[in-house]
Amino acid sequence: MNFSSELVALTDDHLQLIDAHPSLQAMLEGRLSKSDYAQFLVRLYPLVSNFCPIMAAAAGHCADRAPGLRGFLYEHVQEERGHEQMVLNDLHALGWSTEQVATMRPTAAVQAILSFNYHGIAYEHPACVLGLVYVLELMSSLYGGKVATATSNKLDLPLSSGFTFLESHASLDEDHMAALRLLLQHPDCLGASDSILNSVDVNFQLFALVLGHPGTARLRTRHAIEPEVTIQFDRHGMS
Repeated sequence: MNFSSELVALTDDHLQLIDAHPSLQAMLEGRLSKSDYAQFLVRLYPLVSNFCPIMAAAAGHCADRAPGLRGFLYEHVQEERGHEQMVLNDLHALGWSTEQVATMRPTAAVQAILSFNYHGIAYEHPACVLGLVYVLELMSSLYGGKVATATSNKLDLPLSSGFTFLESHASLDEDHMAALRLLLQHPDCLGASDSILNSVDVNFQLFALVLGHPGTARLRTRHAIEPEVTIQFDRHGMS
């Protein structure tokens, strides 16, 4: 199969699994409580806040070897700037402290996504970032608006009160997907097809873990700065 056919087949395989995911089904059927939905946004926040920095890092690794990819990333960073504030605004509307969210440690799955993508950009190919872009944009365009509508209806809240991020990305990311599909046919991407396909595969698998099970997020606050401790060594080691 060529690159496009492999990407379509890979996407279809993962979407079948995602569609059957119990957490996504609960979201689409409007079965999330207010707390469940807020926890989902909390899990998403570090992905959204790192989205532009990850793309900027990839653009920095392009140099002149991938000008088409670099141009796409420059433009996409501009379009995605500030979207993390939309998530914080939604959480504030749901009664969360934005300062509290900013001090929470990302879940293990989100840490894995960020680490995998930063590593791939730096040590494999900057086009690895397109796997993350592809998965996040596709998930938003397919499910974002539906989840926002179902949950707002269930909670009897207007879309403007806690659902602006997901609702706005439903239509916005359809346009982004069209631009991304064109980019994937560019020589810069065709020459890195194996890296992109692997990134799509891994990001799909990890995002399924981000969906998690509603209400069971394990978010740990960062450790407070401890007083300085002086460690002394003797001939046998630490004392």
